[in-house]
Amino acid sequence: MSLLTKNNQSKDERIFMKLCRIKKVPPVMLLLLVYTSFSIVWSYCYYRYESVLKNFGFYTTAITTLFFIMIVHNCICSCRKLVVAFGSLLLFLFLSEISYFVFYGEMISEGVLDSIVETNSYEALSMAKQTLIIIGPAFIATFLILLILKKFVCIKFRLFIPVTLYVIFLLLFIYFLANYTVMKADLERGYYKPAASALRKCYSAVLGDLSYILVSYASTDIYSNTHEIEKFNEAVLLPPNKTDNDLIVFIMGESSFVNRYSSYGYHKQTTPFMTKIFRQNKGCIIPNSHSAAAFTLDSIPMTLSFNTPESDDNLFNNKSIIEMAKSNHYKTYWLASAGQAIKGTFNTKFGFIARKSDVVSFSEDRLDTTLSLLLEETLQKDHSPKKFIFVHLSGSHKPYKGGYDEIDKQALPDAEEYDLTIHHTDRAVKALYDVINKYSDNYTMIYTSDHGEIVNVGHGIGDNVDQFLIPFMFMST
Repeated sequence: MSLLTKNNQSKDERIFMKLCRIKKVPPVMLLLLVYTSFSIVWSYCYYRYESVLKNFGFYTTAITTLFFIMIVHNCICSCRKLVVAFGSLLLFLFLSEISYFVFYGEMISEGVLDSIVETNSYEALSMAKQTLIIIGPAFIATFLILLILKKFVCIKFRLFIPVTLYVIFLLLFIYFLANYTVMKADLERGYYKPAASALRKCYSAVLGDLSYILVSYASTDIYSNTHEIEKFNEAVLLPPNKTDNDLIVFIMGESSFVNRYSSYGYHKQTTPFMTKIFRQNKGCIIPNSHSAAAFTLDSIPMTLSFNTPESDDNLFNNKSIIEMAKSNHYKTYWLASAGQAIKGTFNTKFGFIARKSDVVSFSEDRLDTTLSLLLEETLQKDHSPKKFIFVHLSGSHKPYKGGYDEIDKQALPDAEEYDLTIHHTDRAVKALYDVINKYSDNYTMIYTSDHGEIVNVGHGIGDNVDQFLIPFMFMST
């Protein structure tokens, strides 16, 4: 072989070695160290408190998260398209959880997961923009990671031991819950949410949240029963022989932060009508009120029944306000705007209460000012001597743009969108009040909200007090 040929070969080898160094993938141990570090950080964020290192759950979560990441890694590096697609889906879901944490500063709560299952289609569509803020970055990150792993990384982990331990621990965990904890009774009667909640603490990466969502879907059937409940809660005094009012109208607002009400001192005139109505003789504007929860699906059941956060037993065993009214010879109505429509069983707890009403009816418009027409139609057609009417507003739920109209913009030209929704609620309550006065001179009217709002952010997020502060106003003739 000539000297020139040898030199060319040597040159080609050097170029090849350089390319290899450029494309050289970190060894298995280095990649494993990176994944382990990330799993520990994720677990620490999940259990954010000072004694985290003394908590067994911290180590369990770190290990299960590491195993999950290794499984996803191998799926994406597979040559089989179906396996790659499955791994990409798991990665996208995990990155969505991370994106939620980055955006809101907390892990996804069970209330958020319940809302995914129980929110009606209208509210789900209205929250599309906020959802996109979470899943958009997750989708982009998934694409980039997929590209990097497929193009530059050829490492695969030996998964026999991780997968075996992952599955065995899961089975042992379920067996322990089913046989040696207080959840045994819940599982025997088909109520799996507490167990799914416990599972989330050990399998925080995707599996726990997916399990909780699936269990929530399966659990909605327990709210579909419409049989009459016979028992009064022990805290209830037996109904009086004669009630004072022929008409009771309970108006439930939505996402109303009390500090944006001029009735409570806000500098913009957002609620001039409510101020005038409830400051009359026999009216009352009550300060320092707070909601039972920051989610509609929890707040309304705890407001209208004896339901508690720890258990649904009182919901199923004790009469709600609807059934107590019926026991007191009131004909009961549940009226709501299109945005609060209850379909099937998927509004669960408060749908369970609503369907106990004699009449359930919804307006065709999302704007709450149209509810007065539905109320007037109800009072015109029905001549029952005593009526209890629950009115559920769409109120100030995001997106705010759908909760006001041009009249509100003209009344408050310099106000932000949230304030305009409060003003629209004020007009809706005024319209309902006018109809009530037209058809009755012996009534009680109550106005409050299911929860407050972290303005321009939402609700059901962390422990910000704004989402619990609500108005409460009362008037009785």
